[in-house]
Amino acid sequence: MRDTGRIYGNSLYSLAKDEGAENEILTQLNAISEGFSENPALFSALDAPQVSAEEKLALIDSVFEGCHPYVINTLKLLTEGRRSAAVGYMAKQYRKAYNKDKGISEVTAITAVPLSSENETKLIARLKKLLGGEITLTNKVDPSILGGLVIRADGIQIDGGLRTRLDEIKKEIVR
Repeated sequence: MRDTGRIYGNSLYSLAKDEGAENEILTQLNAISEGFSENPALFSALDAPQVSAEEKLALIDSVFEGCHPYVINTLKLLTEGRRSAAVGYMAKQYRKAYNKDKGISEVTAITAVPLSSENETKLIARLKKLLGGEITLTNKVDPSILGGLVIRADGIQIDGGLRTRLDEIKKEIVR
């Protein structure tokens, strides 16, 4: 499904860019992907063999009414090919193509406690200098790191977490 999602996501982005609808479709795909995650019954209906193809297509038309025609048609193509499970991968690939084209880096900061707005602003400013371009920051809280910060961006991880440092010290002491 990842390959299918990659192909459809890249193709949809190419079409959207040609039409100048990249932002609109990105917003819709994010909402659809989240909707599928929160409402597995919708996914089940689109994937169920006992539901006719006509009923599935009508369901897409009614649920996604108001979405860009490219989004609706892509969902229909995936559903007709019994590949609706690729919707999440497609949305992710679309976002990846969009970010690359717009010079945006998606960064995840993992902290023991939520970042304050002041610290978040400072971190974004430093990341802009390091990575260049715009930064989309997501803060995930993981108390197991105890303190410090773990950064994940563009396939790179920088681990400045206290837990990692303590584990390194423990290994040195044991030697």
